[in-house]
Amino acid sequence: MASKRSVRVRLDYPLNRVAEPVVYHLVTEFRLVPNIRRAQIDSRVGGWIALELDGSEEDLEAAMNYLNDLGITVTPIDETEDWNV
Repeated sequence: MASKRSVRVRLDYPLNRVAEPVVYHLVTEFRLVPNIRRAQIDSRVGGWIALELDGSEEDLEAAMNYLNDLGITVTPIDETEDWNV
């Protein structure tokens, strides 16, 4: 059985990806459970989402590769930072 874990990340979207259902694909294709904590999306400049993702090590790694392939920058959020946003 694959070990489950949780990661906190910020996803920075380029303008050409704002209208795509990226979080939906993280759920349906990679079996991740998202907890969106904060987001700002602007169809003129791009945007970002701060979220926690729960899933297996393998699914998380595959999802990070998928996001990178889309040109979405993935930045880990330090676990010690205040998460009450």
